[in-house]
Amino acid sequence: MLFLYNLPAAVMGMLVVGATLVAALAGYLLFRRCFPIRLDAEQRGMTVAMMSAVTTINSLLVAFAAVTVWGTYDAAAGTVAAEAACATELARDLASFGKPDARAARRELIVYMEHVVRDEWPQMQQHARADAATEAAFSRMFATTNRITPTGDRERALLTEVLARVNEMTKLREHRLQALDVAMPATLWGVMLIASALSLVLLYVLPATRFHFGLVTIWATTLGLAFFFVLAVDRPFAGEVSVSPAPLRHAIETLAAEDEGRPGAPA
Repeated sequence: MLFLYNLPAAVMGMLVVGATLVAALAGYLLFRRCFPIRLDAEQRGMTVAMMSAVTTINSLLVAFAAVTVWGTYDAAAGTVAAEAACATELARDLASFGKPDARAARRELIVYMEHVVRDEWPQMQQHARADAATEAAFSRMFATTNRITPTGDRERALLTEVLARVNEMTKLREHRLQALDVAMPATLWGVMLIASALSLVLLYVLPATRFHFGLVTIWATTLGLAFFFVLAVDRPFAGEVSVSPAPLRHAIETLAAEDEGRPGAPA
């Protein structure tokens, strides 16, 4: 299904809604041709009551799925924001050293963040994978930070804080990359699709009138929109409707502005 995420969100939505609508209407016509059922008043009342119960259960399943994927999406956005904040704090701690290794580590940290925004994010959105060059940039920053040699109690305390932030950056990066494989369980998809199909079948027993065609069209369109939302945010970092790298981009701009305003900063 990853190919859908490479499409613009509007096109993806039209495909999902359109496929749901076509399948529902085609199923209605086929069902009425194969099973031309005629209902009396009592059977029609029972059908409407059963339809109400099934559609309610189906709506709850779809709502549960939507809440589940949105929670995952929100957690992924929180991870990116935390990664940007941690990187900003780490860069400021490194600037407090005033040592060549610390300055080099700060530059490499900014380079790593630029790699994330410029190179890794497109890979995450289109192919659900990390970027090798970005991983290498992170490793260089990590190695340079670990070569910093403190002098005095103040720098030793500061280095402890720096190393803690580097480890936190490692953890946040891993959390972000692990979220690339996060998706709603196939079982939940199956249950939701089966319940949706059953709700449509109950509509199919109604005579093929314009009014009933309208009911099927409205219900199928509603289901298609719900499926599109769940699918669009099911993978937090895939596609156009994905978590934004804006916090990291803002952190880069903030650190660049700080470097420009710092006396003796490299041009």
